[in-house]
Amino acid sequence: MSPPRLSPRAAQVVRGAGVTLMTAGVIVLLFAAYQLWGTGLQHDRAQDELAAEFDADLDAADGDVGSETTTTDARAVGGTVRTTSTTSTTLPAELVDDLASPSDGDPVARIEIPAIGVSEIVVHGVAVSDLRKGPGHYPDSAGFGEPGNAAIAGHRTTYGQPFHDLDQLEPGDRIDMTTVRGTFTYRVMAHPDPDAPDDREADKGWFVVQATGVEVLDDMGDDRLTLTACHPEFSSRQRIIVTAELLDDPIEPLPVGDTAANTTTDISAEDFGEGIDGEDDVLVPMLIWSGAFLLCLVTTVVIGARWRRWPTYAMAAPVLAVLLFFAFEQIDRYLPAY
Repeated sequence: MSPPRLSPRAAQVVRGAGVTLMTAGVIVLLFAAYQLWGTGLQHDRAQDELAAEFDADLDAADGDVGSETTTTDARAVGGTVRTTSTTSTTLPAELVDDLASPSDGDPVARIEIPAIGVSEIVVHGVAVSDLRKGPGHYPDSAGFGEPGNAAIAGHRTTYGQPFHDLDQLEPGDRIDMTTVRGTFTYRVMAHPDPDAPDDREADKGWFVVQATGVEVLDDMGDDRLTLTACHPEFSSRQRIIVTAELLDDPIEPLPVGDTAANTTTDISAEDFGEGIDGEDDVLVPMLIWSGAFLLCLVTTVVIGARWRRWPTYAMAAPVLAVLLFFAFEQIDRYLPAY
């Protein structure tokens, strides 16, 4: 017995529903590709600009230095003697004021982690717009090389994923922080590994806290660097944390501005996730660009059905691509970034 045939009208509805679902699926895949690779291109472009600006700041500081101090430190780590050299620069008073109060998004340091191939310009601030450029320095934490807890947030999945491989760091791995005040070396600290076999104790270079665990950014009574990122990947449910100790005596904190070292931090759970939460103020632009894309898409389909399909699609493709790109940009800003 042959199956019943659909009426022409029903067949048209089914065909239209199938095309709609396929189109929606393609758009979702394109958006996933945009988040994984498109945001990376934006990050790379921002990093190039920041690197040029930061190198110019270093050159300007080199021309204005008051004095320079180099300290060499040798310590045993796991049976191996590690020798590090920290160079700090004393700046004239007129330059200190400019460094003490950077604007959000300004380059403030270069972080280098050889063990996982990280070399990034760190910006001031951890807002959404700041972390799109690169890792961000928590403004209420200590300055790099200064007394206290200097903290940095970064993405693991989108926008260049600078902190993607934090879970590969091991105790003793080196982290270099370069600023206009000098280069400072930190050493990754050890933390107990709860997943180690029962017959032996093992340490690892990172640990995980809940998304509200802002206590990791507090002053711990030592001089350290704290790196934070989302965990697990593609989720903001938790935070992966890496802590590293400063290997040499800290330099004097800047006397003014919010980059001076603090004995305590004033970072709430909301601030902890500030750079990954979406931007509510882009809702209207998101709806406008998305609506413009959908209107253009529907118009293209209607004209193609009444005229010639492929010539119509070819002519509309560039316009659709531009509208979709700007729609994706606004949607990405509205959604959390990991």
